[in-house]
Amino acid sequence: MKIKLNPSSCVRYYSKFSECKACEEICPKDAIKTEESSLNIYQDECISCGACIGVCPTEALNLSGLNMTNFFFDFLKSEEETISCKTNFVCLAGLNVEYLVSLGLLKEVVLDIGHCENCEIKDSCYNKILQNIEEANYILSTISDKKIKKEKLSLTKEEIENRREFFNIFTLKGVANTIKEVNEDIEALDNPKVKLPTHLIKAIKEKNIPDKRKIFFTVLKKIEKPKEYKYLENEYLTFISQKEIDSSCDNCSICYRICPTGALSSDKKGSKIFFDSLLCVRCHLCHDVCEKNSIKLSQYFDTKEFFEPEEKILAKFNIVKCEDCGMPFSYFGGEKLCQRCKIEEEEAKDLWGIS
Repeated sequence: MKIKLNPSSCVRYYSKFSECKACEEICPKDAIKTEESSLNIYQDECISCGACIGVCPTEALNLSGLNMTNFFFDFLKSEEETISCKTNFVCLAGLNVEYLVSLGLLKEVVLDIGHCENCEIKDSCYNKILQNIEEANYILSTISDKKIKKEKLSLTKEEIENRREFFNIFTLKGVANTIKEVNEDIEALDNPKVKLPTHLIKAIKEKNIPDKRKIFFTVLKKIEKPKEYKYLENEYLTFISQKEIDSSCDNCSICYRICPTGALSSDKKGSKIFFDSLLCVRCHLCHDVCEKNSIKLSQYFDTKEFFEPEEKILAKFNIVKCEDCGMPFSYFGGEKLCQRCKIEEEEAKDLWGIS
């Protein structure tokens, strides 16, 4: 199997209201199709470009034989400064902004875009590569004097026309697939819909931080803090955010219950909604599930959060006990009845013909 999906990390499996289509939109060969609460992956269409792993906010997607964490540290340890799709990586679109910023803070990095203009998947991936470099440099300019370089070097290890053949040589290093992997490939060809196994249903409730964010944490701790903190415009960021909650919020709790990383959370009483921007991977899931559209992106992101992260209180609520059932609920005035008891009372009035 070329594309591997962990459905317990994919936000489309968290809620049928998820609007995330990043992997589908960037795939140059229509090998990924989003459906309600699932993905269809057509392995026979996949050319193993890796663009989908670059845009996935939760690292739910990966490629067989390519471990991004290993690549990150191997590249750091090497004397090499250039990353090229023909020598040491897949399509450069597979390098998301977090990895670029983390690499750029630790060493000189040059991205070889010399092959992009004549590439068969240019229309899908080239603009994303340029956008990632621009965003990475936008962030780097506010916290350091580093910069990711892009040059048309057109480096090549050897002429390999077939991208699949190249990827197999690079990642598997000539090692034959095991019987298990072959069986998985065959099964994936027959069944493009990736299901959520029963044993992973519990995992979907767990809060997990992607490896790319853990690496980003670690790198930020190793560099010197800037003399002054600056503000980044939220609209130009794709991997992190700052949020606000307006007065329309009724504290339904769905946003922090469904947040895959724990960026949104609450206290034991459910009287506050907290937000940790450094845990946010900008998957947009909280926005997708909020019926009242109460969650908004702030205009700016304070770079102070990178070095002195602080959990902020986005909303506070008055929690009281329902006079009917005794259960605690968010009180906004009027009768001290929870929403469930209010509905039951209205249904009873309808049943008895009481206006």
